[in-house]
Amino acid sequence: MVLFPIVAFMISLASCLLVSHDAWRRPKPDKIAWAISFALFAIAAGLEVAGSLAGWTPLMARGYYLAGAVLVVGYLALGELYLLVPGKIGRFAPGAALLVTAIAATIVLEAPVNEARLATDGWRAIEKGPALIALAVAINTIGTLVLVGGAFWSAWQFRRDPAMRSRMLGCMLIGAGTLVVASGGSLTRLGSPQYLYIAMAAGVTLIFAGYVQSRKPAAAAGAVAAGPVRVVAFAPGDVDARGLSLDPGLRVIANWLETLDAAGVRSQCLSWSATPGDEPYLGREDARMTWRLRAMLPGQAVPAFDALPVAVRRQLAEVYEDVFSDLPAGPRSGRRAG
Repeated sequence: MVLFPIVAFMISLASCLLVSHDAWRRPKPDKIAWAISFALFAIAAGLEVAGSLAGWTPLMARGYYLAGAVLVVGYLALGELYLLVPGKIGRFAPGAALLVTAIAATIVLEAPVNEARLATDGWRAIEKGPALIALAVAINTIGTLVLVGGAFWSAWQFRRDPAMRSRMLGCMLIGAGTLVVASGGSLTRLGSPQYLYIAMAAGVTLIFAGYVQSRKPAAAAGAVAAGPVRVVAFAPGDVDARGLSLDPGLRVIANWLETLDAAGVRSQCLSWSATPGDEPYLGREDARMTWRLRAMLPGQAVPAFDALPVAVRRQLAEVYEDVFSDLPAGPRSGRRAG
């Protein structure tokens, strides 16, 4: 019966395509890691469908084990780490991920397969030596702890901030989905290997729902710090540092810088779905993104921008680049104002 593997494959493939589209439009390391994770889910479920319908081969068994049993949880955990500690993890994560993937592929591809069992056992016919068992257990155990622990820890951190309810719910769904996927192996002991794909389909759905929920802009109500607010109106002729008419996003940010303190700017950034964080330094890509925003701000807003904590400047740049830069240009035409 291949119904459940087909359902798991379709859900995983759809999730992969949607996350990949998001990563293509706004490339970020966490999105890329999540896209790879959903692709690995889809590969594993797709190989199960192909093996059930056309027969298993040793290469298919190894491919399934590499994608579904070894790597997928590790890449999910990598995406979670990019959200939890974006500045620190970015320095070594890409190289470490490639190294672990290469080691895993080498061990799995060299593992013998009992071809006499392929027709009845499918991917389970792969003979797991000590190295393969140690690798799978280490990646899955550490990855699950990082993913579930990080997701629920983030949800706990967001619980007191009404503006972060979407992120809190998203983290809870990701953690719950991971536990459901992890339960698949235990469910097969009830008598049918198909239960693995019921758990996979349900778990991937929850994880993807959590991803989508966590990317939603948070509620803005009550987000701005209390205190007197001086509204600054920018006339259509106001210009940025390049002499171009301010676009709508720069107008909003300039008003925040003129009217709010650092806590108020941070709250506004969080309400517009900026990644939370308190790192006192910028990674290379974040530094470039922050500098691009600073270079476009009107002169009167630059001192206020420079006075913000590093983490708040990064959040402000992220909001402009990932959200506000999609706004219509309005009066901005690319010509010098004047």
